[in-house]
Amino acid sequence: MYAKKDAKPQVITYERVKSYMQWMIERYGDYSAKVLIQKSNLLFKDDKQFNELALDYLIERDIVNDLRYAQRLMESLTEKNIGPNKIKEKLYAKGFSSQTINECVSAIETTEEDYFDKALTLKIRKFGEEPIKELK
Repeated sequence: MYAKKDAKPQVITYERVKSYMQWMIERYGDYSAKVLIQKSNLLFKDDKQFNELALDYLIERDIVNDLRYAQRLMESLTEKNIGPNKIKEKLYAKGFSSQTINECVSAIETTEEDYFDKALTLKIRKFGEEPIKELK
């Protein structure tokens, strides 16, 4: 119906790839470097030569900073009382390197009292104040 029959395919240039990555960050917020490369590889699958160069430009300008983004996600997840192992899992799913994940998670200070308090709040949230009498 609205197909562009006579439309010429757009030429893939460094500026086009770079502006696409900047648009993604402006429109949808931060991305990890791995996810940006995946998305640009999908869109510009015919010619991938500019994808790494555009990402390097964004990293040099500190527009894309995996460590900063991972720390912000980690802080958000710790405020929700999510434990370190679950945080590692979520950061890995976002596409961060294991070095970045370990650096972020090592900053979390936890003691046995913290684990006990989190377990108690989880128990109260799921089952209420009264003790569990019977497990089936």
